[in-house]
Amino acid sequence: MSSYKIFKHPEKGYEAVKSGFAWFAPFNPVWPLFRGLWTVFISYIFVIIFLASIDFKIYGFDLIDITNANNLQWILLIIQFVIFASPGFKGNEWTATNLQKKGYIFDCSIEANNKDEALTFANISKTKE
Repeated sequence: MSSYKIFKHPEKGYEAVKSGFAWFAPFNPVWPLFRGLWTVFISYIFVIIFLASIDFKIYGFDLIDITNANNLQWILLIIQFVIFASPGFKGNEWTATNLQKKGYIFDCSIEANNKDEALTFANISKTKE
């Protein structure tokens, strides 16, 4: 089971955001678009293009030769791994913040197997009140 944060909007109802690592985010650069995170998507694309241009300047069409890499190349490689992994670590937090900007208010946390189950539990618990 996973923990989900439940957000309530006065007109739109409930939304659930999983707590923890967003597994699809680091492997899919368009992931922020599915969450309505336009500024994250645009920033991420610009950073990827910038890093790719640095890589092209250093390596051309070749790949990094890890056995012969110098310190600058190692530092750039580590920075790239951190940047590519950051949406996984911060993605669900960015989604929750985006919902709050749209008028959603944090309601509760629920343990559930998936997002739909978390929303069902939220709706059931609110109808009992």
